[in-house]
Amino acid sequence: MTSPGQTTNKPGDAGVPAGTVPDLDATGPADGARSARGLSMATAVSLGLRLLGMVVGMATNSVLARYLNPDGFGVFALALTLGTAAAQVADMGTTITVSSRIAREKLAAGRILSTGLVIRTSVALVATVVLLAAAAGGLFGESSSVVGVVAVATPLSAASILTAGATARFRPEVSSVLALVQGLLWLVAVVTVARTGGDVVLLGWFFVAVVALQTSVGVVINRRLVPLGRPSWAEAGRIFSLSWPLAISSLAVMAYYRLGSVILFHLQGAAEVGYYSAAYKFLDVAQLGPAMLVAPLLPIVATSLSMDAHRRNVIFSLATRTGVVIGAGTAVLLIALAPALVAYLYGDDFAPAVTPLILLAVAFVGVTLGYVGTTICSALGVVRPIAVLTVSVAVVNLAAQFWACARWGATGAAAVAAATEFVIGATTCLLAARAMTSRLPVREMASVLVLGAATILVLWLVRLPWPIEAALAAGMFGAAVLAARAVTPADLRRVLSRKAL
Repeated sequence: MTSPGQTTNKPGDAGVPAGTVPDLDATGPADGARSARGLSMATAVSLGLRLLGMVVGMATNSVLARYLNPDGFGVFALALTLGTAAAQVADMGTTITVSSRIAREKLAAGRILSTGLVIRTSVALVATVVLLAAAAGGLFGESSSVVGVVAVATPLSAASILTAGATARFRPEVSSVLALVQGLLWLVAVVTVARTGGDVVLLGWFFVAVVALQTSVGVVINRRLVPLGRPSWAEAGRIFSLSWPLAISSLAVMAYYRLGSVILFHLQGAAEVGYYSAAYKFLDVAQLGPAMLVAPLLPIVATSLSMDAHRRNVIFSLATRTGVVIGAGTAVLLIALAPALVAYLYGDDFAPAVTPLILLAVAFVGVTLGYVGTTICSALGVVRPIAVLTVSVAVVNLAAQFWACARWGATGAAAVAAATEFVIGATTCLLAARAMTSRLPVREMASVLVLGAATILVLWLVRLPWPIEAALAAGMFGAAVLAARAVTPADLRRVLSRKAL
């Protein structure tokens, strides 16, 4: 068995003579992988479902924010943040480890997936007990009662590891279907509570019910893709040996990604958390872009060390260039539309959320690059450097959060988040380049960032109605990226090929 980070083939031993440049279109799918066109179509369908889910999510947040007002929204957002953090801690890197191994060890897929499910559920139960004990002790102030309810959903969400099998089977649309199901159910729940005048505790119980229903749908879908096998202690040992650095990374990421809201709550109160959470919801929704990018990337990279050097470099270059285009393009649109988005979705009471949203839009560039870099490193088993990086950044981030939140509230928290994400994104991409033994396309990536900044500058100088401004931003940035050849027609032909990527 070959573990991540090891390979039985040296680069160049994949049947291509050394020194020759392979024709990627002449390379057929290996190991049952989908063709580039099939994978692109599946990703496009998945993106369409995610975009629909994004609309549903923003509608839900709009109803929720207007119903609860900044203080109530802050209380409930903190509970959801802590519940999400508990689920992230419970994962311990298990999902990505399981997905990478299934991509390489197809015959053992059922045993690997079932063992991962047992691990994830067991740790989720422990995380739930800790969260319930903290809530019972009143550690989260007025949010404690809601936190206690939301914590019940943590063990149920453990079944989300089942999507690891779909990812390894090049089926990114499965996770999108589950996300859309959850979004629609949650919208119905929020509208129901708002119309009946229910409180935040009732919202928490509806959230638990939605997670339970989503889990049931996920179990049914997974039976067709990767039937569960018998868990084994030996398999658990292999998963733990590969995932423990990712577990440390998850704890560190949770610290700087989620605990900022807790710090802000204690220093500035629920209203500031409401503003910050309202702004951050846009980033949570926007992450569908990088999520769609890395879903097919993970299984491809997991088997990339058997490819020749040129093919690996093509895949790495395409992934990083696409990542920076998605990140910068999303940032341009969020910055251009920030005032209109906040006013339309949340109302005038949330006007202080505009500045944090602009700063978090800048952070999104780093978020996207972090998705790409971390996915590549994790798929190849290069996880210890990621653990060292995230722990170091988390320590600095938390110290900076105390200082910035005390002085500038939600704006300070957003500024710290932007700096943190840029450091994480740039460093993980450098680590990924080393893991793939490929060159990071620095010139192309830098040109995209410059074009994004120039587009924003033009929009600030020329004030227009927001629909025109949005169309102008998208058109200017897209045309500039194509003109600068950050993305080329050859890239489009490659991803639409009938052969394997």
